[in-house]
Amino acid sequence: MNALTVHQHLRLYVMRHGEIEQGRDPVYYGQTDVALSTRGVEQSHRLCKMVTSAPLVAVYASDLKRARYAADLIAQTHGLTVSSLPLLREINLGEWEGRSLAELSAMHPEMVAQLLENPGEFRYPGGESFPEFDHRVQDALQRILTTHENGEVALVTHGGVCRLIIGSVLELAPKYWLRLAQDFGCINIVDWYDGCPVLQTLNQTIAFL
Repeated sequence: MNALTVHQHLRLYVMRHGEIEQGRDPVYYGQTDVALSTRGVEQSHRLCKMVTSAPLVAVYASDLKRARYAADLIAQTHGLTVSSLPLLREINLGEWEGRSLAELSAMHPEMVAQLLENPGEFRYPGGESFPEFDHRVQDALQRILTTHENGEVALVTHGGVCRLIIGSVLELAPKYWLRLAQDFGCINIVDWYDGCPVLQTLNQTIAFL
């Protein structure tokens, strides 16, 4: 990218919240407002340190407390206020909230197979479909991109949201989103040059700034 020809440059730090309570168990939570584990709190402080030197102009976050914790730390460090967006929540798992993959595979093997084979067309029972999830996250992302054409912005959200944003940047089909590793407390960096996105960093979990 030739810096001499770039008129607008936005850097977005896309972060996944820290580990949740029972986060090491194979139990899935979407919009259930679960708390961070002790390790998750430590990871949140590490995320804050990773962007200490970044000249942030804004901090956005899901309104769920596991994401807001790190966002509040980051905002306080930079003298900013968190913009809390429910649109940035994890996908609504409906009746599958708080259940393990093993439990779901035993109860609904055909539905689990459908989810893994073709997530782009899947709807969680009593919850969201992937197209609905995609639509609301893209809505939130476009709001951020429209508001901030230049500068550096932090976004603290969830694993599914991170994968969706990165997958759309790379123009990946939804069935490939799970190939994008997103560890608890990770950071990804995407630069937009005149509206053209470039993934700079993926799933970074150690201090590098």
